[in-house]
Amino acid sequence: MAFSRLSRSGLSCLLVAGPLVAVVATSASAADPEQPVVLVRSTQQQAPVSPYLTGTNNDQWFRNSHGLWDPSSGAPNPDVVAKTRRSGLGMVRYPGGTSANLFDWKKAIGPQDRRGCQTDGRSNGGDGSLDSVFGPDEYMKFVEAAGVEPEIMTPMSNGTPADAADWVEYMNAPVGSNPRGGVAWAQRRADNGHPAPYGVKFWEIGNEPDRIPSQTYWRSTDPKVAARQYAFGGSQVQVAQQVARGCDRRPAASTSDGTAGQEFGVLYPPAVPGSQTVRVGGVAWTPVADLSTAGPDDRVYTFDPATGAIRFGDGVHGAVPPAQSVLRADYTAGPKPGFVDFYEAMKQADPSIDVCATWAPVTSASGLNDPSFAELMAQAGRADDYDCVAIHPYTNFRRDFGDPDWETAREGHDEHMLGEANATRLVRDLMADVAKNSTGGAYVAISEFGALWFGGQRDVSSYPSWQTAMSHATYMASQWARFADLGLPWVMGNTLISETSDGLRAVLGGPPAYVYTVDATVREQLAPVLRAGGRSVQTSLFENPQVVPVEPEPAFGTSYDALAATAMVGADGNLRVLVVNRHPDQAVTAKVVPAGFRHTGRVAVSTVAGEDFTSYNGIGNPGDVQLERTTAHVGADDFEHTFPAASVTVLELHPA
Repeated sequence: MAFSRLSRSGLSCLLVAGPLVAVVATSASAADPEQPVVLVRSTQQQAPVSPYLTGTNNDQWFRNSHGLWDPSSGAPNPDVVAKTRRSGLGMVRYPGGTSANLFDWKKAIGPQDRRGCQTDGRSNGGDGSLDSVFGPDEYMKFVEAAGVEPEIMTPMSNGTPADAADWVEYMNAPVGSNPRGGVAWAQRRADNGHPAPYGVKFWEIGNEPDRIPSQTYWRSTDPKVAARQYAFGGSQVQVAQQVARGCDRRPAASTSDGTAGQEFGVLYPPAVPGSQTVRVGGVAWTPVADLSTAGPDDRVYTFDPATGAIRFGDGVHGAVPPAQSVLRADYTAGPKPGFVDFYEAMKQADPSIDVCATWAPVTSASGLNDPSFAELMAQAGRADDYDCVAIHPYTNFRRDFGDPDWETAREGHDEHMLGEANATRLVRDLMADVAKNSTGGAYVAISEFGALWFGGQRDVSSYPSWQTAMSHATYMASQWARFADLGLPWVMGNTLISETSDGLRAVLGGPPAYVYTVDATVREQLAPVLRAGGRSVQTSLFENPQVVPVEPEPAFGTSYDALAATAMVGADGNLRVLVVNRHPDQAVTAKVVPAGFRHTGRVAVSTVAGEDFTSYNGIGNPGDVQLERTTAHVGADDFEHTFPAASVTVLELHPA
C-alpha cells in the first residue's frame, strides 16, 4: 500500500492507494516523506476489545502452585493476589497445561485429609504422585480475590464426559438443581463452603493433544489418525507400555518391589476385554479370573478391563513378580470418548458455557496442513458442535530457528521479533479455517503463548535475562496488539508464577520474591486500555523502519518491522493508540495521525522502557523497568512522538 502527503495552504491530505481513503487534517508543514506514520482511522471500527486479552496460564497447581496458595491460612498468598490485581490480569487458567493432562478434579475437593493423589501428566510420569491441595475451590478463592476471569482445562485422556459434566455442575449449578440426575454436585459445592455458583464460562477439552509425541497419551502418534480420535474417540493398540502403581507413572513405578499382592494398572483404561498381554521381566504371564485357585508358583494375574487394574499373587495363591522385574503391557485402549462426547455432556450440564476444542497444530509434524478439527467436524455433519478452538502459537527458538543457543543477546532479540510474525500467521490461518468450516459461529482463543526454548538449549549466557527482559515484553505486547485487531475474545500467555524466583517467563517470577516483572508492568499499562471497552479501529503503518537481524533467518524474511501498533476507541469515547517499538537500539520518531478524531490536543502518555532491550526486573533490581506516565500538549491534529528503543507506549487522546 503506497502512502504520500500533500500540503496546501495549511492543509494536508493523506492519500492511500488501495481502497480509497481521504483524510483531511490541519498541519503546520508537510511531513518528511520517509518519516514513519501511524495512521489511525478512528471511524473504521473493527472488533470489540476484550478485557481478557492479557490472561495467563497457571502452569502447575500442585505443591500449592508455587506458593500461590497458603495452606496454613486456607487462603491465597496476599502478595500474589495484590500483584495480580495490580497487573490487571484478565484471566487465569486452571489447572494448567501438560502437568494437568491427567488431573482428577474429584480427588481435589472437600476436606484436605480426604483428598486423593494426582497423576503427573508430563513425560515419564514427571515428578510422580502429586498432591491435591490446590483444588477447584481454592482456585476460585484466588480468582475472586484477584478479580480475574476463570478458565478451566478439562483433561480427557483419562477422564470421561460424565466426569467433565459433573465438574461443570459443581462449578455452575444452583443449589437445589440437579440437571443430569445422580450426585447433586451443587449441594456438594455448598457443603464445601460455597453455596453460590461460581459461574465459570470458559472451558477447554484437553491440552495440546496434537503435541507429538509427548501428549498423545492413548492416541495414535500419526496426527491424521490422532485428530479423528481427538474429535470422535476410538480405540488404539498400546505396545510394551509401562504400567502405573497408583498415581505414579514414573518408570520406577513399573518395577516389582517383590512384595505380596501387588497391584498395578494400565495407563489408559478401559481396555478391550481379552486384548491384554502382561509381561514380567519380558515373560508373558497368564490371565486368570480368580487368584484363589492358583498355586504358589503359578505365573498368573487378574485383569479388570474397565479400570485397567492388574493384580498379582501373594506367593500362596499365585506367584509374586520377582523384585526389580519390569512390568509391561500390550492392550487395546478403548473405546475412548472424543471431543464430541465431552461437548454434548458438558453443554447438557450448562448450555451457557463455551466449550473449546484444542486440536490446533502449529507444525506439519503435529498435523498442520492435514485435515483440521474444523474440517473433520464439518465432514461429520457437526460443524456447529463446538464453541471455539484454542491454539498455543508459541515461538519455539530451537524448533523454529534450529538454534541450540544464542551467540549474542541481539540474536535472541531478533528471533523474538521474527518469531512473533509467524505466531500471528498461525492464529490468522486457524481463524480462517474455523470461519470456513463452522456453522455455529465458533471463534478462536489462545490458552498459552509466548517465546521460549522448550528445553534443549546449550547456552544462553549471552542473554541470561531473556525470559523476563524487554525483548520478551515487546514480543508479548506485539502479540496483544495483533490479537486486539483480530478480535480474540480471550488470550492467555506465559505463566503466572514459576517454581523458582527466576522461573521461566513467569509474570510474577517465583517464590519467595514474586518479582513484578516487565511482563507484569506492560500488562498493568494495557489493563485500562482493554477494560475501557469499545472497539479496535483500523490502524496502518507507513514507512515503517526495518530491522535487519544480525544472523540471517531466510525462512522468516530478511528483516522485521520496527513498529507494531493498534488503536481502540473506548466506551468512554477516548482514543488509545498502542505502539510497540521492537528496534533493539534505535528510538523511532513517527507522525501519529488520528484521522477522523477531533481531540483536545492533550495526550496522556504511558511508556514502559528500560536502558536497552536486555533490561529486566529481578530480585536484586526490582525497579529497573517501570511504567512512566506523562502528559504532552500536541495541538489539535496529527503530531509527532518519539518511541524509545525496545519500548511499549500508549497514547490516550480525549475527544474535543
